[in-house]
Amino acid sequence: MKKSKKLYNPELETTENYNEIWEPEVIKVKDESDLLVMNHYWQDKNGELWGDFNDPMENVRRGFNAYRKRKGYMTPENIRKLREKLNLSVREFAKLLGIGASSLTQIENNQRIQVKYQDVLFKSIEENYQYQKKLPDILQEMSDHSVSNKFDTHAYVSDSTLYNTLQLCEDNMFFNDKTLGVVA
Repeated sequence: MKKSKKLYNPELETTENYNEIWEPEVIKVKDESDLLVMNHYWQDKNGELWGDFNDPMENVRRGFNAYRKRKGYMTPENIRKLREKLNLSVREFAKLLGIGASSLTQIENNQRIQVKYQDVLFKSIEENYQYQKKLPDILQEMSDHSVSNKFDTHAYVSDSTLYNTLQLCEDNMFFNDKTLGVVA
């Protein structure tokens, strides 16, 4: 039996009954062009299918989840749990990994798929945590160093240009070239 619901359609500016439809679809996500997902729609009286008005990203997330499963990538929930086990904020974890905080937030919220090198970093830290119950030593040193060294906000001049050390420190907090190599 089909589920029917009265919904407001903001595009048509109408409220009417819609029937719930689950439809298997083959979709393309990044380099995978044959992912089979069950997408969720609401069908109007004319037979037109609409995405969920209250959750327009629902089917996109289904595609992301299928892609991660195919590639063997960590899930957003597992990445968030790892960060929380390490007692790190999004910003701290992102800096240690050498990725943007906004990118990490999008990955954790299933709004973006991590790329392979990011997944390798997540898995490496997860594996190390499973055995040692802490950050890898090299990342722990970076974490201790970045926390203990408060920013010096004194300004200085170099080549006749005024710089503020806070701005410079924030740009160079990742220490990638020293520990992880340059991360694209």
